[in-house]
Amino acid sequence: MTVDARNEIFDHIELFDAPAMFTNARVDRSTVPEGLFCYDVRGSGDDPGSLTVIEPFVVVNHSGTIIGVEDYMIAKGQAKYIATHINFLGDSVTLDEFCVQHNIEITEPKKGVLDTLKENKEKAAKQPSKPPVDKEKTR
Repeated sequence: MTVDARNEIFDHIELFDAPAMFTNARVDRSTVPEGLFCYDVRGSGDDPGSLTVIEPFVVVNHSGTIIGVEDYMIAKGQAKYIATHINFLGDSVTLDEFCVQHNIEITEPKKGVLDTLKENKEKAAKQPSKPPVDKEKTR
């Protein structure tokens, strides 16, 4: 299961001295605004909770997700060692707060499947319901 980056509360961090955010959850990439970069964190085989490397996408030993301002240009199948380059700043931050603090203009992310389903439900709820059809009268 993934979370919507717009609704998540993150740990405020620095990664290689650049501002970023961390969550233990998997983040739906379609909810991350353009201009921010999203990486999965892999833990070690002995301790999946440890923060060892970042990769574009992690399936096994997923320890969390990092969203930040830096593009580390990691190709699929490659990783970047972060264990000694991550600094937790001790506060929590939302995506909106992070963008305001670091002067990042938020653009609307691509619509994900959940957004489309929510919109369809809202549209259906607003439409007046049709009265039931009396089959006897239509014969």
